[in-house]
Amino acid sequence: MNDIQNAVILSTLLILLLIAGVVITIFIANRRHVQQQISIAQMQVDYEKELRTVEQEVQEQVLLNVSRELHDNIGQLLTVMHMQMEQEKLQTPRVVNPMSGTLQDTIQQVRMLGRSLNNEWLEQNGLNGMIQNEVNRLEHLGMLTIHWQFDGVEPVLEKDQRVMAFRIFQEIINNALKHAGAANIYIDMKGKDKFALSIKDDGKGFDPDITFAMGKGSGLRNMMKRAALAHIAYKMTAAPGKGCTFTLELH
Repeated sequence: MNDIQNAVILSTLLILLLIAGVVITIFIANRRHVQQQISIAQMQVDYEKELRTVEQEVQEQVLLNVSRELHDNIGQLLTVMHMQMEQEKLQTPRVVNPMSGTLQDTIQQVRMLGRSLNNEWLEQNGLNGMIQNEVNRLEHLGMLTIHWQFDGVEPVLEKDQRVMAFRIFQEIINNALKHAGAANIYIDMKGKDKFALSIKDDGKGFDPDITFAMGKGSGLRNMMKRAALAHIAYKMTAAPGKGCTFTLELH
C-alpha cells in the first residue's frame, strides 16, 4: 500500500514539475519575445530619428546655399542695377525715382530673407535677433500688423533646438501669410525662466480634425515632427473664425 502511495505522490510531483517546466519555458519565451519586440521598436524609433536628423541637415544645407546665392549673386546684381538707376536719375528723375525706390526695397528684402535662411546668422544674433529680423521684414511688406513682445532674455537653447524653433516659427508665419487672411499677428517670446514662444493670428482659422482627415496639413505635421526631434513641446489651437495659436516650450 505504501509503495502505491509513494508511486502516486512521485508521479504527481513529476507531473507538477513537468507542468512547472512548461510554464517557465513559455514565460521565458514570451519574455524574450517581448524584449525582442521592444528592441525592434527602439531600433525603428532610432532609425526614424536619425533619418529626420539627416533630412534636417540636408534641408539646412540647401537653405544655407540659397542664402549665400541671394547674398553673393542676386544681391550684387540688384545693387549694380540700383547704381545704374541712380545715374539715370539725372536725366529722367520723374520716371526713375519710383523704380529706384522699389529696387532699393527689393534689395533690403533679399538681404533680410538671406539672413533668415542662414544658420550662421542665427548663431551670431540668437533667436531674438532672427525673429526681430523677420518682424522687420514683415513690417516692411505691410501686409499685416505685427505685435512683437520679448522679455529681454535670450532663451537658453541647444543649437539644434534654436534652429528647429526658428524654422517652425518661419513655417507658422508663412502659413499665416498664405492661408489665414489675418490682419494681426501676435508674437510673444520668453527666455528668462525657460523658453516659451507663442504665435497667434486673428485670421479665419480652421478645423484641425477636418484638415487632417482630408489628408491635408503636411506642414503642420512637419512642425510637430521637428518639435519632437528637438524635444520641444508643440501645441496648436485653431477653430473656424477664431484664428490660430501656436506655442513652443521646453519640456
